[in-house]
Amino acid sequence: MALLDWYIRANLKPKHMQLLVGLDDLRNVGRVAGLLNVSQPAVSKTLAEIERGLGVSLFERGPRGLTPTSYGECMIRLCRDMLRSLDSAGDELRQLQSGTTGRVRVGVLPVAAPVLAPRAAIRLQQKAPRSIVIFHEATADRLLPMLREGSLDIVVGTLAPLSMSGLEVHVLHSGEGSAAVCGLRHPLAARTTLVPADLLPYSLIIPPRGTIYRDAVEQVMTALELPISMVQVESGSMTASNTYLRETQLVSFYSPHLAKHYACLGSLHVMPLAIPDIRVPIGCVWPKNPELGPTTRLLIDMLIEVAAEELSDDPT
Repeated sequence: MALLDWYIRANLKPKHMQLLVGLDDLRNVGRVAGLLNVSQPAVSKTLAEIERGLGVSLFERGPRGLTPTSYGECMIRLCRDMLRSLDSAGDELRQLQSGTTGRVRVGVLPVAAPVLAPRAAIRLQQKAPRSIVIFHEATADRLLPMLREGSLDIVVGTLAPLSMSGLEVHVLHSGEGSAAVCGLRHPLAARTTLVPADLLPYSLIIPPRGTIYRDAVEQVMTALELPISMVQVESGSMTASNTYLRETQLVSFYSPHLAKHYACLGSLHVMPLAIPDIRVPIGCVWPKNPELGPTTRLLIDMLIEVAAEELSDDPT
């Protein structure tokens, strides 16, 4: 054990880590040699030296290439973590050289993209003018794996408890209800009262299957007795959804703060339709380890402020 610890601390270098990660990604010595600009014998020799130093076999050789052993999977995971840490250290040094005080990589779910996340980031940069904010907008099935692998620092949007294992969760709001929205030129936009049956002649645009807000929308549709056959478009993009609503006669269901936001911009119309109070919590999540950086902590504070001001307690 002492020899293994000594080898990892004294002999395992970044080039060894890159080689192991490359072998895991490509599973072929020749392709890794081309990637690292070395000869195939050099790759094989280095791998043999690493395995000899650790005293374990990291890969099994087979007709379809290399397959990591359990020891290999462990080392590859650790190498990826260490290489990411080295990349982060390089980024931080470059930021310090340029006068930047911090950086935060934010995964944004559609409900948080138009208002919550950008307004919090604006406030963050008012307090820390040299900080950098990097946004990635997508659905939870794409953002949460990025968060767990270290490509993001925090994810903001609707929360699904079953998908949050291993993550710290801060609930920004217990959840809004839903509001029906349509374009300004929609035939129903001039109506002062509506009942669910008024929507039946029109098609719907709703979130894609598998997304968190989709479940809430389907519950709303069931309560309003709107059949799933009304769905014409599934969209995880606020930009695409808004364009459809403006340029067609489709109808959708938005969080009330988003409906109000787009109505104030003169982009969409909030329909006077009573909708059952079906709520999905909104919050932010981040890995339990490592410890949060000061820029990410400050962003969380700003998210709390903006959520308190913008998110509605009115289910309609």
